[in-house]
Amino acid sequence: MLTISPLLPRPDHLETCIAWSDREWRALTGFTAQDWQTEFHRMMTAPVDEIFVALLDDTPVGMAWMIEKEGLESHAHLTPWLSNLVVDAKHRGRGIGRALVSHVAHYAALGGDPTLHLLTHTPAVYLNMGWDTMEMAELRNRPIYVMSRDLSYLHRTRLYGT
Repeated sequence: MLTISPLLPRPDHLETCIAWSDREWRALTGFTAQDWQTEFHRMMTAPVDEIFVALLDDTPVGMAWMIEKEGLESHAHLTPWLSNLVVDAKHRGRGIGRALVSHVAHYAALGGDPTLHLLTHTPAVYLNMGWDTMEMAELRNRPIYVMSRDLSYLHRTRLYGT
């Protein structure tokens, strides 16, 4: 059974999450494994940021972050952000990424956030989940899509049970 929970009470999965980040994002970010470790530890003490890990029978199979600020200076006024969505290669195509995205959206809505944002090079993945493309931007000299998801439907569901 798939469960999604914060990483903080499951520090035994920290090294796996760091390895995923390093493997998936090193070329784009230039971060080293040590940089990722520093970032994970910063996030685990940040008041808004949260790391979620997806577990399949207690085995980590994916993760997603909700962060207050993303690395785009031009969009520093937007918050919060879905970031660092990774599903282990052996478990892709099973809806785990979609479940993580949905979990982060619900978490943001519970915190009262009206909108969730993300950066991606693959907008079609998110368009199929109800996200909107806000605009194109540039991150580390590469074009990137800035996307958003209105969370009002989650607020209505929570408030009115519809």
